Parts: sequence; structure tokens; C-alpha cells
Amino acid sequence: MDNSEIAAVLRRMALMLQIQGANPFRVRAYENAAHTVDDATEPMAKMVERGDDLTVLDGIGKEMAANVRELVERGSLGKLEQL
Repeated sequence: MDNSEIAAVLRRMALMLQIQGANPFRVRAYENAAHTVDDATEPMAKMVERGDDLTVLDGIGKEMAANVRELVERGSLGKLEQL
């Protein structure tokens, strides 16, 4: 999964949360993370493969890093599937 695909899933998650009336800060976290992934100069897949700490990237906290890892490793996001 490349960076643009990961960012698209994170944006879809933000949209679903927004539709459900979730906390606006949570929605914004997904939008910010999508923007960061889109703008990253290095593929997230390579960073995950090396075991890099994704939380050093702006807008990527511990939970969001876990989401990115899940997307790279599984090709999908369980949280989005639940929504």
C-alpha cells in the first residue's frame, strides 16, 4: 500500500467519523495524519518494514502510527470496517 492509498483510507475514516458526529478533534487527527502521509517523502511501507518510529512525523501519534502499521501490514483498517 503506497502513501496515497494510506492517506485515502485515513481521509475516509475522518469522513465516516464526521458523519457519525464524532469529536471534531478526532476527525481532525485523521485529516492531519492523511496530510502528513501524503506529504511524506519516504514510503510508509518502508518505514514500517524497518520498524521506524512513526510518531516522529507531525500529526502521527501512537494510535495513528498503529493505524498506519495496520494498513501497511493488512491492507485494511479494522476500525474503518467496523464503521
